[in-house]
Amino acid sequence: MHIRPFEIALIGVFAVTGLIGLIVLSQYKADTSETTRMFGESVVIWGTLDEKVVDGFLFALSENEKSFEAVSYVQIDERSFETQILNAIAEGQSPDLILLPHSLIVSYRAKLQAISYETLPVRTFRDTYIDGAEIFMLSDGVYGVPFAVDPLMMYWNRDIFSSSGLPNPPKTWETLVSETTNAIVRKDDAGNISQSAIAFGEYTNVAHAKEILAMLFMQAGTSIVEENNKYYTVTLNKSTGAALTPGDAVLSFFTQFAIPQAAQYSWNRSKSLDRTEFLNGTLALYFGLGSERTALEIDNPNLNFDIATVPQGSNATVLRNYGDFYAFAMPRASKNLPGAYAVANYLARPEIAAVLANNLGFAPVHRSAYQETVNVVYKKAIFQSALVSRGWLDPAPNA
Repeated sequence: MHIRPFEIALIGVFAVTGLIGLIVLSQYKADTSETTRMFGESVVIWGTLDEKVVDGFLFALSENEKSFEAVSYVQIDERSFETQILNAIAEGQSPDLILLPHSLIVSYRAKLQAISYETLPVRTFRDTYIDGAEIFMLSDGVYGVPFAVDPLMMYWNRDIFSSSGLPNPPKTWETLVSETTNAIVRKDDAGNISQSAIAFGEYTNVAHAKEILAMLFMQAGTSIVEENNKYYTVTLNKSTGAALTPGDAVLSFFTQFAIPQAAQYSWNRSKSLDRTEFLNGTLALYFGLGSERTALEIDNPNLNFDIATVPQGSNATVLRNYGDFYAFAMPRASKNLPGAYAVANYLARPEIAAVLANNLGFAPVHRSAYQETVNVVYKKAIFQSALVSRGWLDPAPNA
């Protein structure tokens, strides 16, 4: 077959044009992809929350929003979280975002980028988030974009209650003291407890002793620690007008359940961890976080339990509970602060944050999530608890 010079020239032109097109296309993908435009080259998130849940959530987002291919999550062991964060920052390898629990605000404050009140006004924050989320609002700015709360809940063994002639768990502390413990506690002649009503009074064998005490302190009228212009004041012994200060009143109430001579004697240090006793069916009330429900069901599928809000004082006009609040916080050492802030705002959108919170067993912190009726039994109780939950500024969580 004879190819004329004109055809040879035309083929050459097409070949050169194709080569130029490939070069231009490769440059286009490198410089103007959706990922680069929206979040930058990468945004790395560190946290202690379950990586299977968070990774699965991010993957689902990336299927619809390709920009999230640049976002990754690293789960860090809670026991070494603070050390690893500080070392990473010192070595210039800081994550871009931290899934920060409110308990670490004080510890990390100097290393976090605060969001100014010009960028996120106080009125906007309060109109957007439930009251407890204000724990992230300090005197010089907001130290994280809130997305969820894990409130303290009261788990109760339905079989123990019905066998003891009690149809419902106590709604007040007065009822718990005067009726619940007397009806449920089982002791032999030597005073050995075989069935407990409540695991109060000790610390080492109460899984959430710290959260329980915080809840009681706040119900007694104290915020525990207050911040003003970066200074912190402990308020446990600040008078509220009652006979005892909040600190004294709470410790007196909490410890009575571990005094053998007390009528409410229900617990002692010889007992196993309260969570274990509850799973074994020898403890009627277990105070744990709302996110624990699924794990309890898995650990003992035959346990007949339900979930309820924590008791309050019979004369309480303001309800209070404890909750672990979480926010997306930005380390100052991040190499991509604009991208980090963009990711935080995207993930904190009401419809997005609600999905992540639900997947983790948490409650959302957007007020809009509470405007619809919640008919799921467990979720309704958790949402009710979340609305009255508060955190506190812990100066030294490990201590």
